[in-house]
Amino acid sequence: MKIQKLKPEEIFGLMLGAVLGFIMSMLTSSVLHFSNQIVAWVNTGLIVFFIILGHYIVSWKVIDEKKRTEDIIGLKSNLLGFFLWLIVIIIATLLNIEMNRTAITTGGYLTILLITLITLHMNKKGIN
Repeated sequence: MKIQKLKPEEIFGLMLGAVLGFIMSMLTSSVLHFSNQIVAWVNTGLIVFFIILGHYIVSWKVIDEKKRTEDIIGLKSNLLGFFLWLIVIIIATLLNIEMNRTAITTGGYLTILLITLITLHMNKKGIN
């Protein structure tokens, strides 16, 4: 396995994305005042999305086509997984099912990971 060195633009993009995710998390914490489960997922569920978004926005001109494709797949998979898990959290909240923050975060990121792996596999096989 070959270890690739990141370009300065990529590192800056990852840091920018982390800062954007943190800012979004702080904004949603102060704006959303309903279910703790929903707020917990909204605060943590988009962190990886913003990190990938920052990487893509800053470094799309200096990375190769494969990395750009992986970033786009990551962005789409993160959004799809985020909203699917948000629906699960909303249904759980409506049914008065309480989950702790660890279960919410773990379940959401496992959903995102599963969708990302399936999407990458489909892309590798040429299935669109």
